Amino acid sequence: MFVSIIPSIRMPHGHGIFDYQINDGTVHVGDVILVPFRNRRTPGLVARISPTSEYADRAIVLPAPQKILKLPETMAELCLNSAVECFVSPATMLHAWLRIVPKRLPPADEVHTLQRDVNWPKGKSRRELRFVANRFSDPQGIIATVEQEQSNGRILILTPWQRRVDYLVKRLGCQGFHSQTAAGAAWRSWTSYVNQSHGVLVTTRLGAWLSGCADVVIIDEPENDDHKQDELSPRYDARRLVDLAAELNPGMRTINIGTTPPLSFRNQSPAPDIAVDLQVENFVPGSRSNIESIHANSYNEIAQAAEESRPVRILHAVRGDRGRIRCADCGWTANCVSCGSGLNNAGGRAICRKCGKKYPLPDICGACQGTDLSKATIGTDILTKRCQEKFPGADLKVLDLTEWQDQSMPPKSLIVVTNLSLIGGYSEDIRRKERLIISFRRLAAQALSSQCTLVVQTSENLGDECKTWITGQGVQTAWNREWQERKDFQFPPAASMAKLIVPGQPDKAQAVLELVQKICNQATGWSFRGPYPVEWRPQNREPRAIFHLLPPPDATRNQTVDALTPLSAFGILDLDPIAFFS
Repeated sequence: MFVSIIPSIRMPHGHGIFDYQINDGTVHVGDVILVPFRNRRTPGLVARISPTSEYADRAIVLPAPQKILKLPETMAELCLNSAVECFVSPATMLHAWLRIVPKRLPPADEVHTLQRDVNWPKGKSRRELRFVANRFSDPQGIIATVEQEQSNGRILILTPWQRRVDYLVKRLGCQGFHSQTAAGAAWRSWTSYVNQSHGVLVTTRLGAWLSGCADVVIIDEPENDDHKQDELSPRYDARRLVDLAAELNPGMRTINIGTTPPLSFRNQSPAPDIAVDLQVENFVPGSRSNIESIHANSYNEIAQAAEESRPVRILHAVRGDRGRIRCADCGWTANCVSCGSGLNNAGGRAICRKCGKKYPLPDICGACQGTDLSKATIGTDILTKRCQEKFPGADLKVLDLTEWQDQSMPPKSLIVVTNLSLIGGYSEDIRRKERLIISFRRLAAQALSSQCTLVVQTSENLGDECKTWITGQGVQTAWNREWQERKDFQFPPAASMAKLIVPGQPDKAQAVLELVQKICNQATGWSFRGPYPVEWRPQNREPRAIFHLLPPPDATRNQTVDALTPLSAFGILDLDPIAFFS
């Protein structure tokens, strides 16, 4: 008997399945066993079993193979299918899934058939989209859904952030893991989940592949970018892995629970209204208080909350001491030598928030030789200090964007946003407004669930607009405008687009350009844009260039994969790009 094994190891595209001969013992498709590979014993997934092999004369004999894990038979096909769409070898994909496998493992039980509950009650749809104002305490939210579905088998919850995993694990009393979980603890969490017929597991996109073992998959905030692995290889989308798993398992149900429908659902599933206590403070002359970045009315609200012993949380997107290092006399801005982005003042050093490079703080202006470089907006460190001086003893915290995502809001607190335009992140691409709307609605829902007052400082135009975003009709109107803009520029989701990232110096991208042109000439209806140089990158990453590859509107996913596969040897391909240039 011959078995085709996918080893858990990084390997170039086009490789990744190896045949072994078994003369003693039995294995099944879906078993994870130890195999000799490159002078060591490596975990491998059994993908196929056959009485013959074209490599029979070279196949290594496995005497009584050691089984270390039992997975459903469909996991092999899920690995193969997802590898095809991510343009990596199946071995690389499996390695990304299993990560670090403990060296000392007891043999797996011989019982192969995993218990599964697939007989769903009548009337329950396989795919549900739920848009709620409160993802946790709403009757259709995550907590209630888990309670309703626990008798239906294994429940997998995919959530965007590590702290959200920790929060849900604590609330639900279940197991969970993410990239900061120790390798041994992560292994025990998900293997225990797989080996039981019922249970709940919470994870980030890191564990999205376990949807192949689940009976119910709950996707928290399905519209959030953080479900996408957008940097390294393999580049995969957790939501797409769930779709592939659902295609292989007709008994699996998928429940998407979020606050805002994605842009592609602009004419379906209306967004819920969020009836939050909202106050908008416009940037107008004479509105400043004696705390920089806090307006007079906001200051009064903070003072009243402090007097009433109510918690105050200030969302301020500028980290460190100050924002951009800028001359107060002429407006000159200090820029990063590596990537050209503006430098921030943080902890007495100049730091680039894009590429991470650090420099000594400049003493004088590079243009006029002035010494006052304090024109930039203050950061969270200085704002915290100023607020503590004015409101000593108050339960007051200043949060940056990352801290906001990681923390829950105390009940009946006051939330102040110092600049609404910045809470969607620092991106400058075509998705800036979409990210801002999603972030604002998430904040409004968070304020509503904790019965908080939300005070938003912003420009007059954006202030009028944001009041409509907390209504379903307002989101619909905004999404229609965004869709038309994407259509005009041929950007997703209004148009199909793939992204090719070519590492190396510019001359390599020019060499790839000839192949891109050839593919587009041979395939009817294809076009491309680029190459565009990546203007910024971390210090440890080599230069890169970006191609935008546009298939014809009627091209299927399989046709797109077939056409682009020859390019996989020259860079990283992404069928579902999120960031268009970075």
